[in-house]
Amino acid sequence: MTHYLKYVFVITTLAGVNTAYAQAKTQEHYQELEVGVGGNIKHTNTDVNYKNKEFDLHIHPLWESRYVTEGRDNLAGNGIASIATEFNYKNFAVIPWAAKGISSDYSELNLNAIYTAHLSERIEMYVGYNYIKAREEGIDAHDNELSLDFAYLYADDIQLLSSVYHSFDASGTFLELAVKKDFYINDLLLLDIQSGVGFNAGYVNDGHNGINNVKFTANLSYQLFNQLALYTYTSYSIAVNKDEKRFAGDETLRNIFWGGVGISYQY
Repeated sequence: MTHYLKYVFVITTLAGVNTAYAQAKTQEHYQELEVGVGGNIKHTNTDVNYKNKEFDLHIHPLWESRYVTEGRDNLAGNGIASIATEFNYKNFAVIPWAAKGISSDYSELNLNAIYTAHLSERIEMYVGYNYIKAREEGIDAHDNELSLDFAYLYADDIQLLSSVYHSFDASGTFLELAVKKDFYINDLLLLDIQSGVGFNAGYVNDGHNGINNVKFTANLSYQLFNQLALYTYTSYSIAVNKDEKRFAGDETLRNIFWGGVGISYQY
């Protein structure tokens, strides 16, 4: 499987981080979506004082030192720059995401459509579709993916997260489970720590099935102005059961450290 097939829910960055704020109000918090690696969604919290609008728009440029998905170093150590624009109306979000390899001949475009359902005061469900177009060294690739995500607010600052996404091109699925804890340092500064595990079921079709990686991420965001935030993240992924002699797709499955920086502008 080529590396343009990436995961929907990044238990990574605050960026992962490009934020797609399809916002949903719970009893005490707002649960919002963000765009992570590959233009796909992840979950986070925002300020309880944020005014949930029927329509909003977000723009997020991001630089990352590596392009890592499913625990794999997709661009052989090279970085990637991306920009996402999220259009949100009530429980729907449309999210174009475009990326370019910094020192490699790689480009990617994602078009996401996401619907949020509030199952209870503490449980939210996200159903998504993603069209993917990638180009590497003159070779084009296309894919269509479906995703199903759940977020459970275990405590005021702890979330349990799950994500499963299916690639029609690879005829396979990837599952990710994660736990996330928020630390509100002050009114402007937010730190969150995440840890998660990924399972392959034919999504990386030339990689081994079963548990693939364990990931740890620290995300830091600073609200510079009312509509502008700065953010940075650092992440470390540990390869599990790697066997590149039997599975060509395990060659790029590595113990990897990387990070990213970006901004988030809310219109």
